Amino acid sequence: MPRGIDLHYPFPSRISPDYERARSAHLRWPRRFELLETVWAAERHTRADYAGLAARFYPTAVGADLDLGVDLMSWYFLFDDPFDGPLGEDLHQVRRLTRAMVHALDRDPEPSAEPIVRAFADLWERSCAGMSRTWRYRAAGHWRAYFSGYVTEAEHRIHGVRLSADGHLRLRRDTIGVQPTIDLAERLGHYEVASRVFFSEHLTAMRLIAAEVDTLHNDVCSVEKEEAIGDLNNMVLIVEREQGCDRPTSVAVVSWMLRERVERFLALESGIPALCSELRLSPAQRHDVDRYVADALRTVMRGDLDWAEQSGRYDAEQSALLPD
Repeated sequence: MPRGIDLHYPFPSRISPDYERARSAHLRWPRRFELLETVWAAERHTRADYAGLAARFYPTAVGADLDLGVDLMSWYFLFDDPFDGPLGEDLHQVRRLTRAMVHALDRDPEPSAEPIVRAFADLWERSCAGMSRTWRYRAAGHWRAYFSGYVTEAEHRIHGVRLSADGHLRLRRDTIGVQPTIDLAERLGHYEVASRVFFSEHLTAMRLIAAEVDTLHNDVCSVEKEEAIGDLNNMVLIVEREQGCDRPTSVAVVSWMLRERVERFLALESGIPALCSELRLSPAQRHDVDRYVADALRTVMRGDLDWAEQSGRYDAEQSALLPD
């Protein structure tokens, strides 16, 4: 991670009061699916503190709800890490694996399916418990976009495609995983945002900003690692190419892009009461929207910032132990 970066979001730091319990138990689930087969893999996973990431994304969740959030964070990184190696260079295997994931949204995988697929099916089944058909339909759509993006990224990697800044953000809005993460916030909070406000231009814009904020923050944090493995599509590297500037200037530009989006988010957030009035939402529906903004959109941005600073994931001295 480039040094001298000082980012502050105007959202409070929050963490679930059940974090310590969840952290002590969080290896059970990936081990049940044989996703951590060695002591080294378990230590590597523990040091990254994915329980802490979930506890920050879902600060009101406790017990089984928080455990589901922790398991999702574990799964994300266990699924993603191999794409930095040979898997990411094998388009046939990328398509095969992502197709198996998409199929798991509609039917149970075979017992012989790969552990990462069976683990995802378990997450999806637990995520859908108690949720409406409408929620399941839109959440499945976000997962399909997520998996489709991995195929696109593999095609770009194999063919050396250099994306523009806009093209990079459009793709990463899906593959950064923010959409499924904030969908799960409704499940863990036991509420659903009414469709007419969920799909409004206003709330859609806020979701896209949250995804771009996490993308830009991730790119600033991981540019050194991604440059080392030959990844061409990181916003810091893209700005260097497009503007012909040096690394400190590029990092400063990307940091400005990030702060500008946070400011736009706040401006949109101030218009939420008027939006709810315009759509004639009931008091209960307005409360759900307020929870969604505070406990899903805000926390997916602030939680990512706090976790990256405290987990050590991007520290060079721990890179041999932490996921890439």
